[in-house]
Amino acid sequence: MQMEIHRITAEETYSLRLLVLRPGGALKDVQWPHDGDEGAFHLAVREGGEIIGVGTFYPEKHKGLKGPRPFRVRGMATHPYHRSRGAGGLILKRALEEMRQAGSTLVWCNARMKAAPFYEREGFEPHGEAFELPGIGMHYVMWRKL
Repeated sequence: MQMEIHRITAEETYSLRLLVLRPGGALKDVQWPHDGDEGAFHLAVREGGEIIGVGTFYPEKHKGLKGPRPFRVRGMATHPYHRSRGAGGLILKRALEEMRQAGSTLVWCNARMKAAPFYEREGFEPHGEAFELPGIGMHYVMWRKL
C-alpha cells in the first residue's frame, strides 16, 4: 500500500498522540493549547485509510532562536507498527514546504532524546543543553533554517 499525506484536524491526532507520546495518559494530556491557533496545521500519513503518523505545526517563537515567523514542530508520532518506514520524514518534508510558503525561515522543536537522530537526519541541530520535561523525559531543543 502507498502512504498518502493529508491535512487533518487536531482531534484526529489525539489517538496517536496518546498511544505514542502519552501512553497511559488522559485525553486532556494530548489536547494542546496551540492546536487551534491561527496558522497552525496538522498533517497525517495514511496507509490503507489508517492514520499511521501525525504531526502538528504552528507559529511560535523560541526565546533563544531568532528568525521571521518561526514555527514549532510538536506531536510528531508514528504508530509503533509502522516506524522506520518513512512516515515521519514525509510529514516533516510537507510541513517544511508549508512553513516556507507561510514566510517562515526557522523551525524548532523539543525533541525527545530518542528522536534527536531523526531530526538530525532532517537537518536540525541541537540548541543548548538537554533538559527534562517532568513525566515525559529528557529532550533537546532542536532547530533548522528553512
